Amino acid sequence: MRVAVADVGTNSSHLLIAEALNPAAQSAPAGEGRAEVGGYRVLDALKDRTRLGECLDAAGNLTPEGEERLAAALTHFQALGAAAGVPDVQVYATSALREAPNGEAVAARIRERTGIYPVIISGEREGQLTYLGAAHSVDFGPDNLLLDLGGGSLELARGGPEQAQDVLSVPLGAIRMTRAHLHHDPPTKAEVRAVQDAVRAALAPHAARFRVQPGTHVVLSSGTAEAAAALIAAQGDSVPGSVNGLSLTTADLGALLERTRSLSAARRTRLPGLERRADTVVAGLAVLHAALETLGATRATVSEGALREGMLIEELGRHAAYAAGLSARQRSVLGAAERFGANLAHARHVTALARDLLTRLEEAGEASAPEARSLLTAAAGLHEVGQIVAQSSHHKHGAYLIRHAGLRGFSPREIELVAQLARYHRKSGPKLSHPEYAALSTPDRTLVARLAAVLRVADGLDRSHAGQVRLLALTRSPSGWTLALSGANPLDLAGARDKADLWAREFGPLTLKAEQPGEEAMLGA
Repeated sequence: MRVAVADVGTNSSHLLIAEALNPAAQSAPAGEGRAEVGGYRVLDALKDRTRLGECLDAAGNLTPEGEERLAAALTHFQALGAAAGVPDVQVYATSALREAPNGEAVAARIRERTGIYPVIISGEREGQLTYLGAAHSVDFGPDNLLLDLGGGSLELARGGPEQAQDVLSVPLGAIRMTRAHLHHDPPTKAEVRAVQDAVRAALAPHAARFRVQPGTHVVLSSGTAEAAAALIAAQGDSVPGSVNGLSLTTADLGALLERTRSLSAARRTRLPGLERRADTVVAGLAVLHAALETLGATRATVSEGALREGMLIEELGRHAAYAAGLSARQRSVLGAAERFGANLAHARHVTALARDLLTRLEEAGEASAPEARSLLTAAAGLHEVGQIVAQSSHHKHGAYLIRHAGLRGFSPREIELVAQLARYHRKSGPKLSHPEYAALSTPDRTLVARLAAVLRVADGLDRSHAGQVRLLALTRSPSGWTLALSGANPLDLAGARDKADLWAREFGPLTLKAEQPGEEAMLGA
């Protein structure tokens, strides 16, 4: 399995394309063969200095220039992913879009332009994933404290060997602090003190939660930390090829801070590793130094594993766990999806949503045929395979491919039903004017129509391909159905609204009730 992930930050955007080496190990518990860093092989990696932090207007909105930079980067990422045989790039956006009032609107426009939807994640989610990436890059012990510095924010995460239990995100990024406090070149000592005072003030209410204890392993993850470690470890003008796992002291960091502060930006660019970081490195070092002092840390280890590595490890683990639980014939479905280049993460999430919806319908009194769950599972896994032929009419192409895919364990009747479910996951619903549908028996036509209604809503709820929607409850009233859910972004809600027509025909109108306030819409009325 190959996966492409990317993160969009305030300073830069990063792409990582990798291939699983031992998928079974990815889902094993720690200590039982769980794959470490060797669990995947990096096929390609790219850093694009999008510098979105430079493209914010007075109100914090991303400007058209920033949108152009982001679109160009993601278009390039998509092309590299396609060249590596990965149909979709999973993109998470952090501080710059998260805090921009027009962030969601920009994300929607970027999807229209590039086909990629940059999912805006919370600071807490960012910290959790970065912690996971770091935990697979350096050795973590029973108690670990991660500091991840970006251009817009600083994330603190505390936890055990694998997962973060406590995460804090504070607006102390290197670009943000540079703009707020450093107004001279070189910066004055008073300006650097202002940065550090801001850090201490922001962390003071949370210091008890994240204070270093005996045995706490402190880890730094950021471009600033990597540059600092390389400079501290440098011999003359030569810097180490990798700084992953290198240790530095808080005192060393303080000395490097003063050294870089005393230099102009032009002179800082001559230091190895600072060629493209000279304008923000002083603020970045000041933030890290003050944070380490505030939390009582005297030493820290640098991790090159960060957010994108965490995204990759999470996706590989999810896929392995999913594949391990499949029956023989559903493994045949997965093999066909892989063979036809389907987006496996999207297919997996749509499958989970569709199965959950079917279960909730049954619990509400809507009967379904014994084979309904298995047919729905297969169709959800294969619903987008037709895109290997063309995006246009891919539902029809997919039906043809399914009929000729040689699925094992399915009867000819079942293969035809799966093909028709995939056919009706988008565009027109089932009609007697469609010859293949009309040729079915009456019970099978009913089965296809009802299951296609479920599949369409499930697919719409992951229109962004973010994989974040979770169903909370499905209830029925005289006026129709209400589906409570969490994790939906505006694109997912719009997707469900657009595809709930068949649900309304088969079951009645559907109202989505999102966890976020103000996100409710009547669908299919």
